[in-house]
Amino acid sequence: MRKIHAFVIFTITAVFLTGCSSTSTTQDKTQPDSDQQLQTRAVQTLGALKNKNMGYLSTLAHPKKGIRFSPYATIDPENDVVLTVEEIKNIRADSRSFVWGRYDGTGEQIKMPFMEYMDEFVYDRDFLNAEETAKNEFIGSGNSINNLETVYPDAQFFEYHFSGFNPEYGGMDWVSLRLVFEEYKGKWYVVGIVHDQWTI
Repeated sequence: MRKIHAFVIFTITAVFLTGCSSTSTTQDKTQPDSDQQLQTRAVQTLGALKNKNMGYLSTLAHPKKGIRFSPYATIDPENDVVLTVEEIKNIRADSRSFVWGRYDGTGEQIKMPFMEYMDEFVYDRDFLNAEETAKNEFIGSGNSINNLETVYPDAQFFEYHFSGFNPEYGGMDWVSLRLVFEEYKGKWYVVGIVHDQWTI
């Protein structure tokens, strides 16, 4: 099943919190061990983001490609910020402002240090306890072109979604976080973190 129910997420989270890890014995994405490792990696990544544990996140980042950060559904391979493993490891001490893209609606630059970007365009909601989760399926959909599968044709991804928070907005305050993984030497690593929400 592609939809992942809450009790599965909590089970994997418990494994993560006790320090256990899953190691795949095959590079075949369809094998149970590989799929279990992928799900575990996804929850470990959420845990690292929630706790702002950049050292741990760096161990989950793709060793060669690093992680690309996209503030909206439309991924810009040429201009989106990509951080290497080493940069992620030391990013909390890095006060530099990066240009992460442009704000929807105003077109103004999204220019800020990484930790501020984290709060606004990565873990802005408690995605570890998301209302709905899916694997290799999209839940949230807005006006922005979703080109994830074009940019990452060989990847697998998880989407963590909230349908909204204020009933007065009629669901226009929905938000999603997508974690994109690629396999490298028999293990799954994060290559992309995509934030999505209602856009004009």
